[in-house]
Order: sequence, then C-alpha cells, then structure tokens
Amino acid sequence: MAACDDPAATVDATTGTVRDSAEQMMYGVRSALTHEGLRRGELTADTALSLDAATRFELRGIRVLFTSTLGRPLGQLTARDGTFWLNRALLETRGTVTVASDTSGRNVSGAWIRYDAGANQLMSDSPFVATGRGRRLTGVGFTADPGLFTVKCAKQCSGSLSP
Repeated sequence: MAACDDPAATVDATTGTVRDSAEQMMYGVRSALTHEGLRRGELTADTALSLDAATRFELRGIRVLFTSTLGRPLGQLTARDGTFWLNRALLETRGTVTVASDTSGRNVSGAWIRYDAGANQLMSDSPFVATGRGRRLTGVGFTADPGLFTVKCAKQCSGSLSP
C-alpha cells in the first residue's frame, strides 16, 4: 500500500494506448473481405482490437488471401500490423509488408501498402521493390491489382517487370 502514496508510481491517465480504448480484443480473427456483395478474399489476423463502434479494427499479424470473384487464389499479403475500416472496406498495412502473386509470379514489398476492396486495388506512396521472373522494379509509390498482373510505378522508377 505504500506504493500508492508514491507519486512516481502512479500512472498518467493521459498517456493511454490503443488497447486502453479498445471495445473488444479478439484473437485468431478471420473475416471475408467483401465490397457490395462481391467477395475479394479472406483476412486473418493474430489479434484484432475493435474500435469506434466496431467500424475500425487495429490488427496484428495480418494475412490476406486475395481471390477472384469465382474464388480462385490471386495473391497473398502479409504484414506486421495495420488498420481495417469496415465502412470503407479499406485495409492499411504497416511494417514489413509483402504481396506475393499466386498466378503472375510477381512479388511487391514495402513499409506501407493499402488495399481498397471497393476498387480492388493495392497502392502505396512509399518506397517499394517489385520482382518477378528475373526482373526488378523499384520506386516510390505504386498501384497494382491483387494478382500483381499490372504494377504501375508512381515516381523515381527504376527497372521493369515487363519482358
């Protein structure tokens, strides 16, 4: 009880974390990625924190399997953490983010990649590296489809993925 009287041992209530604000914490999360009834893939995460009346989720240990509307695999995204906005069908991933295509043989990696399920598009405004079939493309910012059939560099582009 003596520690309770020690001002150095008290907690500053103004320096909370996202965990303090979470409405719910879930482990081993799995959810379909959809937009207007179209299935775009499946999102899994080791941990999810529900925020803002379950419209925003902070995720850790993210894996996304992108599929065609017929359910055929297109690619896979892995990331350390990110944020998913349910009402906008938008996933922003951070940390070491990698997208690997199941069909085109291409890979893209960077520190930040966003997936917009409405547009069914990946994008970033950060430095990235894309590889495939012995070719390499680097730059700052890109847009791509989830199967990485088309990868468009925004600026400071070097190299090519085209044969």
